[in-house]
Amino acid sequence: MPSASVTEDLTGGEIEKMLLEARRLVESAVDRHRNEGQLLTALEPGEGTETAEQVVDCATRSLVVVLSGRHGEETAPLVAALGRAAARGVDVRLLARLAVLEDRLFLERLDKYAPAVQVRLAGAPLQDMVLADGLVGVMWCRSAGPSAGPAREALVMRAPALLRHLRTLFAASWNGSAPLADHRRLSGRTRSDVARQILLALSSGRTDEVAARELGMSVRTYRRNVAEITRELGAISRFQAGVRAAELGLLPPATAPRPQRDAG
Repeated sequence: MPSASVTEDLTGGEIEKMLLEARRLVESAVDRHRNEGQLLTALEPGEGTETAEQVVDCATRSLVVVLSGRHGEETAPLVAALGRAAARGVDVRLLARLAVLEDRLFLERLDKYAPAVQVRLAGAPLQDMVLADGLVGVMWCRSAGPSAGPAREALVMRAPALLRHLRTLFAASWNGSAPLADHRRLSGRTRSDVARQILLALSSGRTDEVAARELGMSVRTYRRNVAEITRELGAISRFQAGVRAAELGLLPPATAPRPQRDAG
């Protein structure tokens, strides 16, 4: 059974609002501290990943890490560093995009070099960063220069207010996501279009009779499918199944499941 999280009491829309508010705080803090020398320092191109590895190696209590893009060769040393940190007792949490499920090489690196790292996947846009012990971090963000291209800059952060805002952003994203292991346990049936239509019907509050008719199946077949999907999601109710489906990216994050009386 998946561990309980605060999202069992929140809708997808409320989680999305939390993320948007946290991002506004982060953007404001970056603008405020960008020119404060020792508190926020821009790195030279190509130094971000190496500096992040150094930050990871210096962590003694906790590490929170977000990787949102494609995970190429440059992340291999970082994954290995996370594994070393977890092996020496550091609490390491890694949040990645759902697309990582299709990145076989990255998953193999996680399994080989960082098996003790807690990994969750999120469907919402993420802010790439590494935060160590709440004291120092590295963050990648869009360049503030005049170029309209996709160039990013890496920043070393020691500003306490900014670090707090980033941890708020991470916590909201983490609590609105699901463990990598849960994603790997899902069968193709639960990821199918039919299962998605059933989950959408549950989240909309349709009655079993209406949903079954719309999907072109008998009420008995519909209820059997609901029971099987709910069981595979590790949920104990239809409402919790909707929450779990949103966490696992099977439903849009803004789809708020509505409490519904389970059919007998």
